[in-house]
Amino acid sequence: MNQLEPTNAAIAVASVLFGPVLAGYIGPYAVILIASTVGAAWALGRRDQGARLGAAWYFLRLNATAVLLTVGLATLTGKWLGIEETTWMLAPIALVVGGVGDDWPRLGRWLFERAGRVLERKAGGDGGAA
Repeated sequence: MNQLEPTNAAIAVASVLFGPVLAGYIGPYAVILIASTVGAAWALGRRDQGARLGAAWYFLRLNATAVLLTVGLATLTGKWLGIEETTWMLAPIALVVGGVGDDWPRLGRWLFERAGRVLERKAGGDGGAA
């Protein structure tokens, strides 16, 4: 741990509170929850302001999504970029997962369309124009 980044800092704090064995598990997930909560707060600002219970459910839903997806996305991104150590990516990826909010379907459609255009160009297609 010679780099000062959020995950290493959280592991250091967690090792004082919970011991070094648990700190390796608690620290990264604490960073994921904090970053996704900040992202969810930004996403909540784009929504109609509703009841507090609705906002709490929104945060819970986005935090759970970030906990389930962030490590996998960091690993995939690291492999794609050729980076072995991906713990520094946890905070920014969790921030994005929370920040996207309820726009995941729209983002998915955009990515799918974009990938289709790239594949069409590689295949030499003209988009079906005659």
